[in-house]
Amino acid sequence: MSKLKVNQIKTKLLAMFESHLDLSDLSENDKERQQKTLTRCLAALAIYLESGCTVDEAASSVWDGADDNGIDAAYYDPADARVLFVQAKWLNKGAGEPEAAEIGLFTKGVKDAIELDETAFHARLLPRLKDIFAYLGTPGTSVHIIVATTGASALSKHSGDTLDKLLAELNGNDPEPIASASAMGLAEVYEGLARDPLRGNVSLDATLLDWSYVATPFPAYFGIIDGLQLKYWSRTHGRGLVSANIRHSLGATEVNSQIRQTALNDPEYFWYFNNGITLVADQAVKAPVGVASRSAGNFTFKGASVVNGAQTVSALAKVDEDERLALVRVPFRVVLLSAAPGGFGQEVARTNNLQNRIEPRDFVAQDPEQSRLRMEMAMEAVDYQYVRSEDTSISPTSCELIEVTTALACASGDPSLAVQVKTGVSRIFADLRKPPYKALFNPSTNGACAFNTALVLRAIDRWIEERKRTLPKKSGPGWGVLVHGNRILAASVFSFIDPKTLAQPIGGFDAVLSKLDVPTLCEAVYASMVNVVQDQYPNRFLAVLFKNPTMSRKVFEQSRSGPGANLTPG
Repeated sequence: MSKLKVNQIKTKLLAMFESHLDLSDLSENDKERQQKTLTRCLAALAIYLESGCTVDEAASSVWDGADDNGIDAAYYDPADARVLFVQAKWLNKGAGEPEAAEIGLFTKGVKDAIELDETAFHARLLPRLKDIFAYLGTPGTSVHIIVATTGASALSKHSGDTLDKLLAELNGNDPEPIASASAMGLAEVYEGLARDPLRGNVSLDATLLDWSYVATPFPAYFGIIDGLQLKYWSRTHGRGLVSANIRHSLGATEVNSQIRQTALNDPEYFWYFNNGITLVADQAVKAPVGVASRSAGNFTFKGASVVNGAQTVSALAKVDEDERLALVRVPFRVVLLSAAPGGFGQEVARTNNLQNRIEPRDFVAQDPEQSRLRMEMAMEAVDYQYVRSEDTSISPTSCELIEVTTALACASGDPSLAVQVKTGVSRIFADLRKPPYKALFNPSTNGACAFNTALVLRAIDRWIEERKRTLPKKSGPGWGVLVHGNRILAASVFSFIDPKTLAQPIGGFDAVLSKLDVPTLCEAVYASMVNVVQDQYPNRFLAVLFKNPTMSRKVFEQSRSGPGANLTPG
């Protein structure tokens, strides 16, 4: 039976992906050409099924070839803000798994990519690698590792332990893990090809409360649905539930965290705080029971997909307390497409997602401290742009909110604030009534200090960029401290600068900045940090280390007792 399944998979994979793959490096006389082609097809399938991307996008993600550092495919999934890494192994007999050495090479390749180390990758991969590096360097991006074969669905203990060790190193004790892994064997590959849930129809049973019907110009229903039903839908149908949406779950975002917290702590307020769910469906079947009542109605929506509200659905699906979810009420509407013109469903999806997203930082426009800082800077001919706008600019006479927030966090004396801006500056603005926001923006913060601090941070960042260009290779502790530890390095540099120096009038600060000799401070702190990392954390992922508040604080404190300890800036 396994051999039959392998042959069926082989035929379908070649039909789907072969014409889209780059096979230019495979000779026609290569005896293993078909085996290598099938491995690439399998890698593309893993990306296709996991992300819901197109066949072309999946094929373009394949890296397999000479010096691929164990990675057969890599793809950034914008729907979930994650990077997918795949190792594939085509097994003709439908049994077995990759050798332990292959898994080891794969995990090393993933480590190198996460550490932004390109040295072990072939030059042909560097353009793609730089794109992946850019995504990996973006706060909020997670990593998912996939081993795909036409063999066993579970890895052996040795190989499984290798992957588990990598995940432990990447996630540490973080309550919001950034890395995950899965194995895709013959059974999963066969089921994925046979079912292809991202392209199929979904039927949803729903009980709508306080529902109403819209007859023209196209039929639709609207009402209220409880959170427990949405959780059941998500757990049952997975990504098939959002197949027509322009994005899937965005993962551990601040907004999704707040959705979960409202469901847990204030479920009765959920309806007031949430925008709701929009569904499109081919048709609706209503149960005859309770026809006369609009207080509750039982429906089956056929050919259904969520087109707006995927974050609400995914966030509620992660709430374990079913009794709280049963109390959650979510605004709900479904547009029926059976009487609508062709393409109307796609238009509903597009227009429902066109609204500009409100970000936590946008609410600072209501904070009087921000308007005060703007006036204080304006008195010294500096334009402080704290309201989000397409016209934002940074110049010798202007600054903007994110730059100032980052600078104040690094200069605060608290390295945990520097870690927060590294992991995601939006978290600073999650609640404007309390720290960390209030620790940075309060009556004691003055405009001159805020702008001068930003000028120092610019000088530090310029030094970092220049120092990176002097390194012989883009790997190792020296490179990692500059790339991943840049905010802790800045925090250490600021710790050697008297806060009173930063509070001087803006007009004369250029001369003060010159006397500070920021490059010398940076070089001394940098040398200390490299020594600390080499001595205390020789085998740590620096990308993870500098997002960990405890370890970052240790590096910060120990680096201040190194070569830079005796520096006294002018």
